[in-house]
Amino acid sequence: MPDQLIREGPSKYPPRLLGCLFLLSLLLLPTSGIGYTDRIVAVVNKEVITWFDLQNEIQDEHSRLKAKYRGEELERRYTQKQREVLNALIIERLQLQEAKAKGISVTQEEIDATLRRTPLPPTQTEEEFGQQLLLKKLFDFEVRRNVVVEEEELRRYYEANTNIFRKPTQYRLKQIFLEAQDEIARLRAKTKAQVIFSDWNAETPMEDLAARHAQVVNELGWVEEKDLVAPLAQALKELIPGTLSKPIDTQAGVHLLIVEEVKEPQPYPFEQVEREIHAQLLKQRGEEAYNEWINKLKQQAFIDVKF
Repeated sequence: MPDQLIREGPSKYPPRLLGCLFLLSLLLLPTSGIGYTDRIVAVVNKEVITWFDLQNEIQDEHSRLKAKYRGEELERRYTQKQREVLNALIIERLQLQEAKAKGISVTQEEIDATLRRTPLPPTQTEEEFGQQLLLKKLFDFEVRRNVVVEEEELRRYYEANTNIFRKPTQYRLKQIFLEAQDEIARLRAKTKAQVIFSDWNAETPMEDLAARHAQVVNELGWVEEKDLVAPLAQALKELIPGTLSKPIDTQAGVHLLIVEEVKEPQPYPFEQVEREIHAQLLKQRGEEAYNEWINKLKQQAFIDVKF
């Protein structure tokens, strides 16, 4: 009898109809409740960018920001990032539309040839790679081929910025080095280095000083600050040429340095930096030309942002 109270008779609706009714009920539910809301966030000419498109590009960004920020600051930064990514998607759509209008495309042979030289990044599909290849092809056609830098411009830039194209200060160094592979050896090395330092005077050649204490002098030759480990580079800044440094402790051991000679910064010859200047100006001009071109595309397009 209890079974009869809970058992229902056969449905008057066919199973297939029941399935359709179930799907229809899901479609009629408020989509925010099941987490699949989609909507248009921008219209670019006749194409739409949806909320899903945006979230697909920014899906990892919220987690990254959440690790650093909380509350209103998190939401502010995330909203700002969403707007930046949406703007990038709009620019990408404009370029793809322009490529189609100009009849510029990328063949599978071109994609395959490029992939033989450049392996496909693990985070990118071949379709996405092909799209990036198409955007580069469009950039070369619309922007890069029109960017020219004359040799006279290179020379003018060089002469106006000689402080940028200078060889760093160079130092000719010698040292007495006491190796220390453990704490006991380090303590002994520090003590001995201090004794050697106390015994030094300006009239004593470093070789004689080293010999008196059963040490040898190492010629380091010409070096720059970037060539030295941090403690030595820092000591070098404070060291007067011809004077012996106080003992300097590094991972390898203890050092006593002396600066034999200093070469002040000198400008590189123009010929030596010409290619670097050309690349720098070409990049700068290319970015300016690209931004002008994108602004022109935006002005000519119908763009409606609904975000």
